Formats: sequence, structure tokens, C-alpha cells
Amino acid sequence: MLDCVIREWRTDDKYELARIINNKNILNNLRDGIPYPYTEKDAEEFINSVLSADKTKTYAFAITLNDKVIGSIGIFRCSNIHFRTAEMGYFIGEPYWGNGYATSAVRQACRYVGSIPNFV
Repeated sequence: MLDCVIREWRTDDKYELARIINNKNILNNLRDGIPYPYTEKDAEEFINSVLSADKTKTYAFAITLNDKVIGSIGIFRCSNIHFRTAEMGYFIGEPYWGNGYATSAVRQACRYVGSIPNFV
């Protein structure tokens, strides 16, 4: 089995992102507010938002297999009295479930933020 890799989002990832997230089984497990059907325009808006986000508070990555997007993972620093905490969210496209990709992506993301000086 190939291991997945997390990397920064690219605008041209919108096609694969729209394809894999446009799935009720995934959307039923994500936060409210994600549109269905999920279009390439929705995907492009999401990608642009994470690429332009504050890089000290938002760490968002595409989860890839052979450089093809199979999911998404993000770590978002909290503020105010919760400034020493962060929230993580992720999903894997349904065709890739059960292969350990989410576990691998979480480990990679945790290693990444763990290498940031004064993250916590």
C-alpha cells in the first residue's frame, strides 16, 4: 500500500476536491454549511480561502496519493482563552476509506505543527 502525503493546496486541485467531497456519506460527517451538490466553484473558493488564510493560525493541506487529492486536513488555532488549543478536521474520499490514509495524514499534520516553534 502506498502512503499518502499532505501538501499545500493548489488551485487546480479543485476538480478532484469537488469530485470526492460531492458525496453524501462524506458530507454527513462534516460541519454544517458545506453545500451539496459541491461544485468546482465551491472547491475553488475553499482552496483560495485556505491559501489566503493567516499562516500562523490555519494549517490546511490536501491529502494526496501519487499527487492526486484524496482528502483534506486542517489544523486551526483557537483564540482568546483557548489560544493554547487547536481544532483539527479532515476527510478522506470514500473510495479510499479503510486504508489508513486518515491516520497517516493526522500523524503528518501533527508532526508539521509540532515542528513550529511556540505552537503551544
